Amino acid sequence: MRRTANRSYVPRMRRFPFYTSISAALLLAACATAPEAADSGPPPETVIAQALADSNPYDAEAMLSELLARNSLTAEQRVQALYHRGSLRRQAADNRLGAIEDFEALLEIAPDHALAANARTELDYVRTDVEQIKVSMNRFLTLAQWFDGTWTLGGHEEAVARYRSSGLPPTPEQVETLVAAGYICEAGESDVRLHEFGEDRDDLIGLEWCADLTS
Repeated sequence: MRRTANRSYVPRMRRFPFYTSISAALLLAACATAPEAADSGPPPETVIAQALADSNPYDAEAMLSELLARNSLTAEQRVQALYHRGSLRRQAADNRLGAIEDFEALLEIAPDHALAANARTELDYVRTDVEQIKVSMNRFLTLAQWFDGTWTLGGHEEAVARYRSSGLPPTPEQVETLVAAGYICEAGESDVRLHEFGEDRDDLIGLEWCADLTS
């Protein structure tokens, strides 16, 4: 927020109303015509290329999400970023509901774009995935099964919070996913444990829930 000057110009306004009026008019005109500050960061094409080359899908998704938060993207750049983030979310980045949002946003912006046909195809696939996942979750589930469904739909924070509050350890596959997604980190102290209950597996040694998630 821009600070307001703390000086009083009332005496000058009384003595020189003509000059202060001109100054005020010039100031308002400058503010009205001043260009918006450009978004910082690498060119969008560079960010997209780096995201596609990243072996960690969660890091790649985060890069594209940061890019899409920019206000200066052209329609073409936004379409490209939405398509690639949607594809990531539909597959390795595990956010099916987010993928639907991305493909729908793309088709709303540019229904005749060269990527629109692919976006419609992927949108059909991911809607089917979501329906099947929701049906599979409409039954009695173990914590691990519930986590898998919730995580895949995109409820990452909810899924992690449930595991943490339970005191139970995630499965080995889930541990790998949570490490990649930045929810499980190397422990800062040797006596720290990721879980309170269950067996002490080798893959749990030296791990803890990441500090920025601990309140």
